[in-house]
Amino acid sequence: MPYDSEHHDAHSSTGGHVPHPLHPDEPPVAATETGGPDTSPGDLEHPHLYRYETVSGFFLQTEGSKHVEFEDLLERHFGLLDTSPQRWANFRTRIAELQRNAAPGEAYKVLFLGRHGQGWHNFAAAKYGYEAWETHYTYQTTDGELTWGPDPELTNLGHEQARAVRRTWGREVEAGAPVDEMTWFVSPLTRTCQTFLNSWEGLYRSPQIWEDWREIYGSHTCDKRSPRSIIAARFPMMEIEESMSEHDELWRPDDRETDEHMQMRMRRAMDRVMSGDYTTYISVTAHAAILRNLLAVLGHRAYPLATGEMIPVVIKATRMSGA
Repeated sequence: MPYDSEHHDAHSSTGGHVPHPLHPDEPPVAATETGGPDTSPGDLEHPHLYRYETVSGFFLQTEGSKHVEFEDLLERHFGLLDTSPQRWANFRTRIAELQRNAAPGEAYKVLFLGRHGQGWHNFAAAKYGYEAWETHYTYQTTDGELTWGPDPELTNLGHEQARAVRRTWGREVEAGAPVDEMTWFVSPLTRTCQTFLNSWEGLYRSPQIWEDWREIYGSHTCDKRSPRSIIAARFPMMEIEESMSEHDELWRPDDRETDEHMQMRMRRAMDRVMSGDYTTYISVTAHAAILRNLLAVLGHRAYPLATGEMIPVVIKATRMSGA
């Protein structure tokens, strides 16, 4: 559940200036368009219900250091190692074999993890530079010309980055990509919802908004979400989880969530996915820092996601003894 007693007594904030102790991100993955350096926070949270591991042999992104630009990966079928005309049929067959031969308590999922396109906070961070952004501007909502908080929208470039993903999905669906077997999850922030709609236009069914998929909460104004009623009005095609409060009770101006706590959220979310009646193929549209920690939970090597980038990951989940 997204309720968190540690952060429940949050304070709302309006206006341009937010009094704060400094809470800069290190590395600044949430503030950069590149996703930050190629480092991992490590596995900081013990398994809850399942132990997760990444399965190699399917996608280029899992096989070595990041050395291919995402634009090139779009042309290479999202990084599939099999580039034959039968690539997705072969892929589905291999995944079905893994599921069929799984031992009791084991299961496999294929995750398509997408970071939102460029938002106005990314644009502003690039405008002012990391040091000025992390020590001053990220705690504001505007510089008088640009507005990046709370809950900023995509820039024109951000929309186009997501549309590029949609064009690739169009080509890959024709080649048999498993969109017909997909379940979609989305962070509740505006930039992720807009990215999702652009990335999956005409392909999705019943996307679900879970609060656990949201970006680091606290302190930085770009990461404060809109009220539930506003999200519902803007994105009526999405199903918001019942437990989400009207106002953002997780964000507060005097605190910044840790990597360890984000990994707790990611284990909680993944355990919900594994315990629920969901398909093998899962799409998650989220954010740089939360996906950085999700990849750590999944045992995947560090893979910083640029704005608009997506990474496919095949995972094996093993139910914990006694869980």
